[in-house]
Amino acid sequence: MPANVRLLRSEFLGLDEEVPLKDGRRRVYVNFDNAATTPPLKAVVAAINSFLPWYSSVHRGFGYKSQLSTGVYNRAREYITRFFGADPGKNLTIFVKNATEALNKLSYRLSTREDQVILASRMEHHSNDLPWRLKRKTLFAGLTPDGRLDLGDLEEKLKKNRVALVTLCGASNVTGIINPLQTIAEMAHYYGAAFLVDAAQLVPHRPLHLGSGEVPDFLAFSGHKLYAPFGAGVLLGPVEAFSKGIPEMIGGGTVTAVSKTRVLFAPPPEREEAGTPNLIGAFAVARALKWLDDHDFPALAAYEEELTKYAYQRLATVPGIRLYGPPPTLTPRVGVIAFNLEGIPHGLVAAALAYEAGVGVRHGCFCARPYVHHLLRLSPGAVAAYEERIAAGKKEDLPGMVRVSFGFYNTREEVDRLVAALFFLREEEGKIKKSYRLNPVTGEYLPPGGDYQARLDRHLESFFL
Repeated sequence: MPANVRLLRSEFLGLDEEVPLKDGRRRVYVNFDNAATTPPLKAVVAAINSFLPWYSSVHRGFGYKSQLSTGVYNRAREYITRFFGADPGKNLTIFVKNATEALNKLSYRLSTREDQVILASRMEHHSNDLPWRLKRKTLFAGLTPDGRLDLGDLEEKLKKNRVALVTLCGASNVTGIINPLQTIAEMAHYYGAAFLVDAAQLVPHRPLHLGSGEVPDFLAFSGHKLYAPFGAGVLLGPVEAFSKGIPEMIGGGTVTAVSKTRVLFAPPPEREEAGTPNLIGAFAVARALKWLDDHDFPALAAYEEELTKYAYQRLATVPGIRLYGPPPTLTPRVGVIAFNLEGIPHGLVAAALAYEAGVGVRHGCFCARPYVHHLLRLSPGAVAAYEERIAAGKKEDLPGMVRVSFGFYNTREEVDRLVAALFFLREEEGKIKKSYRLNPVTGEYLPPGGDYQARLDRHLESFFL
């Protein structure tokens, strides 16, 4: 591991926290669940703490603190827009709670004709699937057997349909596959469609520039996956897309005048941000991006790419493992790897890693069920059968995978610890299967005895004393 990256571990909160194991021992926690949420940067927390004494409501207040807070909020917006190379005169950063809200907002606000359709893919997170298919006529581009976007099918659907918007993930939260955004932007624009990127998994791991050439029209991402855990997200897009129409949420801050007979909406972005905005979250996102800019983001991305290749190679040595998606040596991927161990339920694998080794991973379908179904090669009948089980309240042993996901602070040593734990699980498979118990209501596996849960409960209570 490069010395500079090792030094950067000291920039994060919580990397040296010890967690209890099943047998009562404690080990330093290994976080391989970064695709869900990343640990906070100390610099972001310090910036927030330095600002909090001056924290006040933004807009319209004329006290000093209110003016200062409004300035910080506006500066954060401008910084984020420029960070991605967008023109603040033509493009707009809208603050929301997270990428999910950003995608939902655009699904309400995008102006389309009755004969137009939305074009997504079957590799999307539910947040870039459900808002479209439940509101608009939506088509889905196909996938290759190993989980890549079928560009031929994408273009065929662009040719044969009047597509208003192509909406795709920048990188998959299941396989980490990075989609060829410039190629897709060229295709979408050639056929007269706008292009939206769900960049929740891409922005924290790869530089993305919207300043020149064929680039996405819209961008959505979350701060909590970007080392900024204060509950903010961003929708970045053309000003003109939000200049007309009524937003999906209205009220305080969205209007310039209201009478008994008339409502005058504020210009964007104010009309899109109903209520008192999350100033702290917006500031945190801007500071996290600034930290990346100040610390050679391309070099951090290159290290993470190398770590992903190392992890893929090491995981491939585990007996009976199945890795999903093409190897990162063949297809560009962010640090996300999904796998299964033959003969061991994914939930049990995740539980054993936590309780036996102090390694945090995620398991299930990662809010991308159609994609996981495709990668698992589940038939429509098999999918229907397990959905009926879920509807009946039975959640035990449902299909899914185990996912490990990296940040640039993770190390080869941590990967080796994960692999060693998987070898141990293989060696002790029979014993672990017998000792862990399945909760049929939640589908989770619990270790024998109640000591672990008691420790967890005491720790939880300590935050409310």
